[in-house]
Amino acid sequence: MSQTITVNPVTRLEGHAKIVLDVDDNGNVLKGHLQVLEIRGFEKLVEKMELFKMPQIIARICGVCPAAHHLASVIAIENGLGIAAPEEARLLRELLYMGHILHSHTLSTFFLAGPDILRGIDAEPGQRNIFSLLALDPELARKALRLRSIGQLTVEAVGGRGVHPVAAIPGGMAARPTAEKLAQIAGWGREALVILDEVLPRVNKQLALLEELRPVALLPERSMSLTKEGVVDFLAGEAVVVNGTGGMERRFSAADYAEHLIEHVMPASYMKSVRLRAPDEISYFVGPLARLNVNNFFCTPRANAALQEFHAKGRPRLSALDHIEARLVEMLFCAERMSEIAAEELSGGPLRVAAEPREGRYAGMVESPRGLLIHDYTADATGRIREANLIVATQNNYDAIDSAITAVAGHFIPMKNDNQLMNGMEFALRCFDPCLSCATHTAGRMPMEVLIRRDGATLRTISRRLAG
Repeated sequence: MSQTITVNPVTRLEGHAKIVLDVDDNGNVLKGHLQVLEIRGFEKLVEKMELFKMPQIIARICGVCPAAHHLASVIAIENGLGIAAPEEARLLRELLYMGHILHSHTLSTFFLAGPDILRGIDAEPGQRNIFSLLALDPELARKALRLRSIGQLTVEAVGGRGVHPVAAIPGGMAARPTAEKLAQIAGWGREALVILDEVLPRVNKQLALLEELRPVALLPERSMSLTKEGVVDFLAGEAVVVNGTGGMERRFSAADYAEHLIEHVMPASYMKSVRLRAPDEISYFVGPLARLNVNNFFCTPRANAALQEFHAKGRPRLSALDHIEARLVEMLFCAERMSEIAAEELSGGPLRVAAEPREGRYAGMVESPRGLLIHDYTADATGRIREANLIVATQNNYDAIDSAITAVAGHFIPMKNDNQLMNGMEFALRCFDPCLSCATHTAGRMPMEVLIRRDGATLRTISRRLAG
């Protein structure tokens, strides 16, 4: 007889979900599956909304990655209109986005996955939280908080708001920071580089202690990300898929994404999975690791040197743990670009070109912190949304998440340690930095509960209250 083990909810991630494990009579894991418990509503909520208000409205889908949705929406509209924002606006958008990526990656690395990395997978639940990290290493926690603040302050200075930016508009930007504020941002970028020099060695040292999990938490062979002729670009380029040997298998633009990707409703979950269209559908993954697998270079010296060191350890890299190291490389890039753009590259040129809504289809792609994000709208003759489709990074990673959960659970179940099993599965999920609110919106419950069932009957319950 088979059994089902349920982890509900999973803690220290953005949103609420549970993990279900099916095991056989011998305790071997047959399948692991992430179930997202909240209801997605934004694709219906935006129907009949004014097209040009979408960049502000759609940013409210999430409080963690609003800048990604803000810019994906603007870029989709500009693609549909066939216009290009001026160079000054493009650089300001990039500056805003570097702050956003730095903020998001800091949150993921130090505050969500940090307790796993610094305390260890076998730590007791009461130790695996941010308050425990404050006690373990107050200086490290202070520096991580400062990095997060630098990112968020940059978004606020360029985007008009720290949480839901408003400055990007179809055709360009609504405003630019003052010269004094730009000088401050450049200083923040330099400060962030100093902090990263101090904290990254500590994180990498702790990651080495989790090395046993690296060959366990293997991902699908295909990596997908945007690329601009081999250079990492979060806001421009084509989507490229590379296989397990690094060979390119396909590339496509935003307008053609539906010819290459297919969405599926998943069992007992409000989030859809996405796969590559083929005679037999193909799983893949996105995110920081996919970006580094697909691309050859960064446009800044320190991040590019770090990327070459990353590639020297193997390419493509296909462990969920490699996402964490990839985030660290991207944090260097963000700090460098913040300093470069704010100090040297802005010219004071025009901020926008004329843009007017019209009937048609509008599709755009950006690299959110968690991976490829697609916005697709259809507008009617009055310039209002008739239909909308959003494919967020966590959807793109659904199959990869299930694969990693299954493998890690299979590794820990023979140890017969419930705490270690739950910690390991949660850590595997946090490697992807899933952002469930991008897909779902309703209140969730925070206590963790594991149900072990056989043929529908509960054999025992493992509870975790106010922990994690």
